[in-house]
Amino acid sequence: MVRKRLAEVEEKDRIRNWQPPVSGEMIMEIFGIGPSRKVGELKNLIREAILEGEIENSIEAASQYMLRKAAEMDLKPVGRVEGINDK
Repeated sequence: MVRKRLAEVEEKDRIRNWQPPVSGEMIMEIFGIGPSRKVGELKNLIREAILEGEIENSIEAASQYMLRKAAEMDLKPVGRVEGINDK
């Protein structure tokens, strides 16, 4: 029973510590902003969308999703968006 519980806790920690393919630094660079609540919100939205299966875990899907959600926050990209501009 203890081993089963330990495995459950380890799995939850693995998911909690997992990071999406788009980093906060990338978000700041793409939108020309500094550390802010919007950066954290975007990163969390991307993370949750991947974990919920709404989008696939790829830079392309995460970038497309990020641009849609950023537009809803009145953020416009000022830089290159990896995975979108590469094509």
